Amino acid sequence: MNWDEGKAIQTASIENTRKLLLSIIATPSNYLENTEIRDALISQASLAKLNLRTNIEDEPIHITPISLNTFKQRCEERMPGGFSAIDSLRKNAALAIRKEEQRPPPAKNNRTREAILEQLAVANLSLDVHKRANLILLQTLSDVRSKLDGVVSAQDEVTRKIRAAEILKRITAITSLNPAMYQIPPIQKASVVSIAAKGKKDD
Repeated sequence: MNWDEGKAIQTASIENTRKLLLSIIATPSNYLENTEIRDALISQASLAKLNLRTNIEDEPIHITPISLNTFKQRCEERMPGGFSAIDSLRKNAALAIRKEEQRPPPAKNNRTREAILEQLAVANLSLDVHKRANLILLQTLSDVRSKLDGVVSAQDEVTRKIRAAEILKRITAITSLNPAMYQIPPIQKASVVSIAAKGKKDD
């Protein structure tokens, strides 16, 4: 394996780590019993060392262990928002799991003081779901913004259409991690507006 291949594998692993963190934030209940993943959320170093094969939205992903310094370097080179964005997702994923553990059981009698307090707790958890959904949407916007320059700078129409289609697919993939009310329906066919590449002017 040459140097470029190694970097590509590391970058793919970090991207899969990002997908995992977004999935945890969206549906923390799915990860309550997974001690391996929960342990990986404890610190930056533990996340970098994660060695995992799993499925997210029926898509198989593979995360390979990387040294923390290399993890940070690849994030700064390739990931939207750099390492700070990934670390923020790690902290939010850990918080989402902790809050999911505190979710109260359904109230049997909604007239008692205890039931009202439980309903309030459920409302607070619902608000937390909204906040997590907003975080995922912000991550989507950040990711798309970083890729739009590649569409604008493409030298031909075919390349622009391919890159634009990839962005549309990524928007749907990321937002699919949200609850149904926050998901964006997949686009079966989308027209791409012709735009001039950077540095060129219309004749």
